[in-house]
Amino acid sequence: MRSNGGLGLMLTQAALCLVLIATGVDLVRAHGELTQALERQRQNDALITRIDGQLDSLARGTQQLADGGNAHAAQIIAALAQNGVHINTRPHGR
Repeated sequence: MRSNGGLGLMLTQAALCLVLIATGVDLVRAHGELTQALERQRQNDALITRIDGQLDSLARGTQQLADGGNAHAAQIIAALAQNGVHINTRPHGR
């Protein structure tokens, strides 16, 4: 009978080891996925920053044209203002 008890204990320990190993593997996989997601987010942030700068520059240029008397630019500025878009005439980041 004693040998059966030892076998049961060994099987329980083996099962526990397998569960811990599987959990560890899942954690390593999840860490890798999170690292990749973070890198994609950094790339997206850089792209968004670049696009934001381009849009700011475009809006400032349109505002300058409108201030200079360009009727089409003035219409664009008026339409933007109607939609709640206000143009900061200072360069981005200042």
